[in-house]
Order: sequence, then C-alpha cells, then structure tokens
Amino acid sequence: MADALDEDIQRLADLLGQSERCVALTGVRLGATEDTEAKAAGSAWGEFASLEVLLTEPARFWENWLPRALEASKREVTDAHLALARLEAAGVIKAIITQAVDHLHGKAGEGDLIEVHANVLSCRCTRCDDVYALSEVQALVDAADDGVPRCTRDGCGYPLRPTGTLWGEPLVEQAIIRAWDMAAWSDLFLVLDTQLRTDPMAMLPSVPLKRGSKVAIVGTTRTHYDRYAKLVIPRPAPEVLPGVAALLAP
Repeated sequence: MADALDEDIQRLADLLGQSERCVALTGVRLGATEDTEAKAAGSAWGEFASLEVLLTEPARFWENWLPRALEASKREVTDAHLALARLEAAGVIKAIITQAVDHLHGKAGEGDLIEVHANVLSCRCTRCDDVYALSEVQALVDAADDGVPRCTRDGCGYPLRPTGTLWGEPLVEQAIIRAWDMAAWSDLFLVLDTQLRTDPMAMLPSVPLKRGSKVAIVGTTRTHYDRYAKLVIPRPAPEVLPGVAALLAP
C-alpha cells in the first residue's frame, strides 16, 4: 500500500512539475470520503440555511445556522491545507478555488483564494453593511427577545444576515467570474475532494477541458469527469498532498 501511495504522489508531482499555470478546486471539506455535497443539500443545514427561512422564520434560521457556523469556525487547519499553501507559495499552484465555507485555506496562508460561497466567519447588516464577527452575533442573539441579531449602529437596528451564500441564492458573483477566468487560464486544473454534483461548480472542469488543458482528480468519489482526466487518484487529498509538497516545495 505504501508503494502504491508513493507512486500516486510521484505521478501527481510529475504532472504538477510539467504545469506552468495550475489552478486547484477543493470541495466543501478536504478529506471528505462520502458524498458531502449531496448530504449537505438534504441535511438540516440544507433545510435551515436558506434565504427563504432567513426571511420567513428568522428565529428558526439563527437557532440552526449559528451553532453550525460556530462549529465550522473552530475547525483547525490540517496538513493538507498547509501542503496546498506551501505549493502555492512555491508557485506550483497559482490559485485555489474552494467550495468550503470554513476559511481554512485562508488560515493556512493561501494567498490567491477564491471562495465561491464566501465563508461563515462573519455576518453583516442588511441595511448599512456593517460586519460582525460570529462571537458578536452570538451575543446579539442571546440578548434579543426574538432570537434575531440586529445591527447596533445608532438609528439602524436592521436584521443581520450571514456574509456568505445561503441555499436559494446565487453564489458570490465576482468569485464565480474569477473562478471561470482562472479555470480557462489554467494549463492544469486540479480537482481535490469534490464530487462535482452541484451547479455551477460541477461544470467548472469543462472550461479547461474545452480549451485542451489537462485535468487531474484526487478524491474517493467518482466524478463524471474521470474519463476525461489525465490523472485520477482515488484517495482522499490529505493522503496525497503532503507528500507532493515534500517533493515540490520542501
């Protein structure tokens, strides 16, 4: 097994070494070994973390969304995140597009990071756009009679909302535009731990493929792009990335 893993690491390192413009796409969580995208859509998170619930049942929304956001904010950077950051710092990977909302890529030090869902680390006023940290939001929820956090600016008092994207609303427009531009610019598009089940991100690998660029896929779940990929490694990305970083960005 160790020999097979070493071989996979070397194959990916070789492919990255031949690339001049590698762009990576990561899923909702590095190391996920199950269909996390489909599960999210059908879970309590998918049911409650929606624009409709925020507008029609705000107390119910905050009761369910805030604890999950706080949990995500407490996640720690992994060796896989650090390996990606090292590869980017070394110029091996030029940019990282992510579907994750925990901002662990940013915490790991990755510079050119495109968060297509933004993240769950803050909320903002729907009127004056003042930004609040999750700890402030928790205090406002605890103090509110109806469980709904509101802006504390004098004369405002409008309800807050998460800064990131909710179910039922478009992804961050500028992030999506840049993700498409970077995918088109890449000569190697590296897909890490995403099942590519949710549009529009599910279509993103088609952009470099149509331009004749290579696609490499690392992850335990098959995707409909596997047949077109130059390299497919059916392992969780955290098993592979640290070894690749050790070879290319020691």
